[in-house]
Amino acid sequence: MTFEQKLEKLEKINAEIQNPDTELEKAVSLYEDGMKIAADMEKDLSKLERRIEIVTSAPGSEDGLITEPYRAE
Repeated sequence: MTFEQKLEKLEKINAEIQNPDTELEKAVSLYEDGMKIAADMEKDLSKLERRIEIVTSAPGSEDGLITEPYRAE
């Protein structure tokens, strides 16, 4: 599942939990599912953050800014 798909699923879970017609047991189950998805999304974001750190600390970067033009290899 992509990050965007996870986010969409999390939004649907949130909406269903907030629905006053959702039974308590179902809401708790949805909450557990949502927390698992959120933890997975946090891992995804950490990986992306690390990739950005690598790019911005690469040769040709200065103070976190890339100073050389991009060259497709």
